[in-house]
Amino acid sequence: MLKPSYLLHATEPAEEIAGQIHTDILNRIIKRILLRFSRGDNYILTALDKWQLETMQEAGYLLEDIQKEIAAATGLMQAEIAQAMEDAGVRALEYDDAIYRAAGLDPVPLTQSPELVRVMQRDYEATVGEWKNFTRIMATASQQTYIRVCDEAYHKAMTGTVSVSQAVREAINELVKSGVEVVYPSGRKDTIETATARAVRTGISQASAHIQIARMDEMDVDLVLVSSHLGARPNHAEWQGKVYSWNGGDYPDFISSTGYGTVTGLCGANCRHSFGPYFEGMSNPYETYDSEENLKAYETEQRQRTLERRVRDTKREVMNIDTARTAAQGSFKDVFENDYQRKATLLQKQNAAYNQYCKENGLKKQSERIAIAKWDRSQAARARAAAKRYNEDKE
Repeated sequence: MLKPSYLLHATEPAEEIAGQIHTDILNRIIKRILLRFSRGDNYILTALDKWQLETMQEAGYLLEDIQKEIAAATGLMQAEIAQAMEDAGVRALEYDDAIYRAAGLDPVPLTQSPELVRVMQRDYEATVGEWKNFTRIMATASQQTYIRVCDEAYHKAMTGTVSVSQAVREAINELVKSGVEVVYPSGRKDTIETATARAVRTGISQASAHIQIARMDEMDVDLVLVSSHLGARPNHAEWQGKVYSWNGGDYPDFISSTGYGTVTGLCGANCRHSFGPYFEGMSNPYETYDSEENLKAYETEQRQRTLERRVRDTKREVMNIDTARTAAQGSFKDVFENDYQRKATLLQKQNAAYNQYCKENGLKKQSERIAIAKWDRSQAARARAAAKRYNEDKE
């Protein structure tokens, strides 16, 4: 059995890798846009067919660059997923095997069971396959985003709606705000970080569950104890912390009660619950919580997560605009300075709001949850200085 807190934090290294690739992809698109528009107004406002042809050519170069970025990140991600799953499997069985031994049984170690190793390998391959699938989609989406943004800026400049500099500024600001998204077959959209966290957390949870079920079969165990935590989703709170049976009898049915095996049930998407073996007479270490108490904790935690996502997203936007500010040349050089200062000021306000919310609600600040790849002290110092300049100018 895995602790809910373990599943909450288990995906952070994978999220960091995904966050880094998201930032790098956006930086590449920004640099390509600036390169595309930095050749002078006379060059930019050429015939539409020539413009589109050259934009498509640049888009091809961009796709090649992004594919190289993804290929490099995939090796890191595969190693991280393998390590995370192995660690989770070992931790889950450490807990379970102690229970089996206390009951007089003798389970073999995970690495000495060919069946359990096969189960882990199958789930690892499925999770890595999902990562590869949505990064492949993201590479194509990045190319299409570049073409769309360039075309929109071109038409604004051609029609005289705004200047070329303003058109480019609006295009890049729109890009860094929306980012590059993973689009699921259902139409749902997520950032690469969110999609990665969901895939890895679900993969770890399901791999551990499959290993534990295989172990229960080995040990011929029927009863299952489900973990619990304060702040569970309301529909999960109904079944957490209780004992179930695979075969019915005196206890409720495990699968029908918990929804195990479904997207929204136990060990489904983003679920932080797990389960383990249970023997008659064994103490249950898990609490059941009052529904109102649990709902309040759930809503408080969801708000905290929302504030954390906002801080992370704004940090990425600050870094991307800083890239535009640094890479721009000629007439484009100064157009991003004010945007950088405004975005840095927003980040400062969001950090203050997050700290205040945690203080008011007695929550521990999760510094690792608002950290993003490549955001170091120098980035933070530049952002603080920019926010200070913005506030001084405003005053």
